[in-house]
Amino acid sequence: MKRLALVSLIALAPGLAAADQVFLTSGGEITGDIIERRPSALVLDVGAGRVTLPMSIVVRVVSSTTDLGLFRSRAQALAARDVSGWLDLAAWAQGHELASQAREAWEHVLAVDPGNSAAQLGLGHVRVGDRWMTVGEANRARGLVEFEGHWVSPEERQALVADRAAYAEERQAEREADARLREAEARAREAEARASAAEAEARQGDEPVASGIPYPYLFGPSYGPLVAFPFPVRPHHHHHGSTGFVPPVRVAPPPPRRDPAPVPAPARVPGSLPLRDGKKP
Repeated sequence: MKRLALVSLIALAPGLAAADQVFLTSGGEITGDIIERRPSALVLDVGAGRVTLPMSIVVRVVSSTTDLGLFRSRAQALAARDVSGWLDLAAWAQGHELASQAREAWEHVLAVDPGNSAAQLGLGHVRVGDRWMTVGEANRARGLVEFEGHWVSPEERQALVADRAAYAEERQAEREADARLREAEARAREAEARASAAEAEARQGDEPVASGIPYPYLFGPSYGPLVAFPFPVRPHHHHHGSTGFVPPVRVAPPPPRRDPAPVPAPARVPGSLPLRDGKKP
């Protein structure tokens, strides 16, 4: 079928159309038909639309034969009311992945013959009763509604929306429960840390410490008073076990304090003068 359509197109056109390949300064290239040349820009038809390229980014232009150029050439050779020729051109364009050009040819056929079934089907239209409609128009006529790219009944759409809302609510409840669980675990860890600190502090306060004999002095018969240590002393460990008692230390009393003997004044001879610094005048 594609071969017959191509043969028909070749018969309608005198030769192949020349398309243009525009090379850009960025290293890329664009292929299409140059429909206008300006001193500052090129207007290029690329099939799906027109592109204006500034001359400052154009390196060179090379002419070649393309499917798009061939379509334009065949279209120019067709008569406006040649329905068969335009249908063949649309089929050829569709087979060469020129969707925009195929649609253009089918729309041209419908402008000449609105009831043409091939053109209607080519455009994706469906027949409802005695009318041709687009898919959207036909679905709406059947009472369907569009939901996320699909056509469903209003009841199905309502059920889908309810399912989405229930799922979102369930996910929110799971997130809240997870947050509460993490908060409870954090509080438990904090309480455990406080309890451990309090237990360590209590153990340190309960540790036995010897404070010596509660009264300061004990007097012995021979060696003077017994002096108790005024500061805490940890118990010594003996082979008989620790009792926590520190025996007092016997300290010898200091010797009694004695005043030095007085020095007698020098005797004075009657009738003599007093001495000065121990010398006679």
